Amino acid sequence: MNDSGHITIGLGVDAGGTYTDAVLFDLRGNRTLCKAKSLTTRRDFTVGIGKALEQLDRTLLRSTGLVSLSTTLATNAIVENEGQKVGLLLMPPFGLDIDHNIPYRPKTVVRGQLDITGREIVPVQEDEIRSVARRMVEHHAVTAFAVSGFAGAINPDHELRVKRGIEEETGLFVTCGHELSDTLDFQTRAVTAVLNAKIIPRIAGLLLDLEEVLRRHGVDAPVFVVKGDGTLMSAEMAKRRPVETILSGPAASVAGARHLTGVDDALVMDMGGTTTDTAALVSGRVRLNAAGSNVGGRRTHVQALDLRTVGLGGDSLVLYERNRFTIGPGRVAPISWLGRHWPGTGAALDYLTLRLQRFGVSTGKMPILVATGDAGSLPLTPAEEEVLRLLEQRPRSIEEMLHINGAATEASLQLQRLEGRGVVQRCGLTLTDLLHIDGCYTEWDVETARRYAGFYASQCRRSVDEMAAHVLELGTRRLSLELLKRSLDDDTDSDAMEHCAVCRTLVRHLLEEQHPDYEVAVTLRHPVIGIGAPVRYFLPRAAVPLKARAVIPEHADVANAIGAITSHVHVRKGLRIVPGDDGDFIVEGVSGFHRFRNIDDADRFVRRTLAAIVQRKAGEAGTDGGSLTFETRDSRPLAATGEEVFLERTISASLEGRPDAGADRVGGGKAGRLPRPGESA
Repeated sequence: MNDSGHITIGLGVDAGGTYTDAVLFDLRGNRTLCKAKSLTTRRDFTVGIGKALEQLDRTLLRSTGLVSLSTTLATNAIVENEGQKVGLLLMPPFGLDIDHNIPYRPKTVVRGQLDITGREIVPVQEDEIRSVARRMVEHHAVTAFAVSGFAGAINPDHELRVKRGIEEETGLFVTCGHELSDTLDFQTRAVTAVLNAKIIPRIAGLLLDLEEVLRRHGVDAPVFVVKGDGTLMSAEMAKRRPVETILSGPAASVAGARHLTGVDDALVMDMGGTTTDTAALVSGRVRLNAAGSNVGGRRTHVQALDLRTVGLGGDSLVLYERNRFTIGPGRVAPISWLGRHWPGTGAALDYLTLRLQRFGVSTGKMPILVATGDAGSLPLTPAEEEVLRLLEQRPRSIEEMLHINGAATEASLQLQRLEGRGVVQRCGLTLTDLLHIDGCYTEWDVETARRYAGFYASQCRRSVDEMAAHVLELGTRRLSLELLKRSLDDDTDSDAMEHCAVCRTLVRHLLEEQHPDYEVAVTLRHPVIGIGAPVRYFLPRAAVPLKARAVIPEHADVANAIGAITSHVHVRKGLRIVPGDDGDFIVEGVSGFHRFRNIDDADRFVRRTLAAIVQRKAGEAGTDGGSLTFETRDSRPLAATGEEVFLERTISASLEGRPDAGADRVGGGKAGRLPRPGESA
């Protein structure tokens, strides 16, 4: 396999939900040279990336020959419905209720139809395409297009003709459904194409900004991006297919776990600041979601890892409400972090000390707010201006802010925009603070953590140490349950156990205390690899009830970034041969209608075509190394007579290689056609 030519040092960057990790990695010596962490800045990822790079060895950083990025940007953009306005052109089958099945605007049905074999029934009308595209730009202000047609995965010819007409008429970017998926179900392909086109400016803007950050630090190297299946693609391809980077971060973490441990079959638990993700390694590869990833409630055809996520991380907010502790899913900054960095924290705690009787039912108004950013040109409401005026003086709890303003509810403070843009940070009791009290982790201010936790301890009538141990144990049990559920997910809907009284009883006796009359036992046959900064404090105990072997490798705290820089480019494409009506054979999945008199001729055509497609895509993805491999699967069920009946032959070609040192830089290629955030194409 190509070893990236002369590249010795690679830079891996993971812009996660809470922290951004950066690693300089010796690709030849297979070792971590130096690493750094900084807080992720979601409104502008490059700020956090820049702060992480500043902590790395400058001489080594300038010697970087390859950069690889994993990021939550695409996932966030889809979940938060961000991106440009996309016009959707559809060529559906007869009788489909488009408005009901694809509730998206603006969209238009255009002429052009194929039958299920890919044979043309109604041709595409080029004049109509141009007219529709013009009208969508003028009347709906669209800045990109998506195209999906029935049987487009079998014969993409119609989708390509529509794409060509739109590009020639408008000069705007077009995503076709068949470019992202060779799976049937044109509706889901349409949704996938729309999401891809919608978020292009977000990923393009990030990559162009990243190039500038790298340049400021003396780095001139090709940039690659981790896909949701744990493999890499060039930055130029990522700009055109950003939807394939959904779940990029978790995929990089699994790849990093595999690289750091050498274990081929395992569960991988990635515990970050906001969430804990659990996935599976099978035969050295990430287990994928065969049905396609579901992001923000939208089913897609993106092949990404099969992931289980729970809102439980090191920075999850701990609340005490109605005599019960809850952890997450909300995230706050640890109170120990606040005490370390803001001198006025003590005054905010003094206020809470005098008002403890207010928190008998709930600690929900106990979190403390601190001004962490500049509102800049953001137009502020009077309520927002008042919040910032008060926080300029010192941090204050929500309870104190409400008292000063004479308000009854948090909604009156209008914190949502200020927090969302990083102008204000909410701080509270977290698992990280409890680790400070326990003595396991003392990076920030232990005394502030103990004092603030004392407010909770007084409410539940325990000592601070007893309360901390109790909540840490609750968090550990949650992680044990997640491991159990992920082990069951391949066979059943594991969340259904929440509605089953018998299941809940068995789980309680498994994770909490055994029943005096019987034993509940589970043994996980494969190890659990733990990665992420907090995981070393939780996984060893979480694995015990499941009799699992916990593996926490060196550099587990930056495994995502290591996974990003050590992953490979992998390209795969499949075509099908199916019997025709006249004893002939038809090839599906390539543009045009291709019919052959015998299967051997069809087979040779498919292999030649696949070789050309895969080698071209590998070059676009950023590798010229690796050898082409083919896989053939025939479907020949038995008929009632006992004879085999040929249904189809699927031939897949794949190529895997290390990233090419000569790949285009971020600013190369056709990036000028891709708009940045806030710009039209």
